[in-house]
Amino acid sequence: MSRRIRKWERGAADLVTIAVGLTIVAITAIGTSYSLLYGRQALIQQEHYKTALYKLRGFMEEQVARYRFSAYYRSNFNWWGTRQEVEVDLDTPTDRNGEMQMTTAILSRGAIAFEDDLLTGESPDYFVITAHANWQEPVAAGMLSAQPGSDTEGPDREITLVQYFKIPG
Repeated sequence: MSRRIRKWERGAADLVTIAVGLTIVAITAIGTSYSLLYGRQALIQQEHYKTALYKLRGFMEEQVARYRFSAYYRSNFNWWGTRQEVEVDLDTPTDRNGEMQMTTAILSRGAIAFEDDLLTGESPDYFVITAHANWQEPVAAGMLSAQPGSDTEGPDREITLVQYFKIPG
């Protein structure tokens, strides 16, 4: 063999070095892709939580305002004890590059409770309204957080707000 060929072989990479390098690059690419998907899913879940909390606060304020400032709702005993439910959309236009994936939440209010303290002369002392927001998160492509038996639905989420208030006057 000539000296020139031996000189090239000294600095050349062999098949094992190339295979190890490709394996490291593949593992890095897979890890980066999974991190990107996980971060995107976490961001979407935070947006859904924020939107659900915002809409649940509005729903709760509406229920309290109906009872506090409307004689019709105060005298309507059927409205007090029945469960009120509203279905709202949680998605914003920025989800998944502007594509809308329908995620709906159910906002519900239970029966209005009366709290009475025996030490005071008033009856009832204050009223309690409890409202809930329930929805199921969608699973992004490649995420393994789907519930058993479901291909597209992720974990169930819930927010509960409790409002104590007193009728003026």
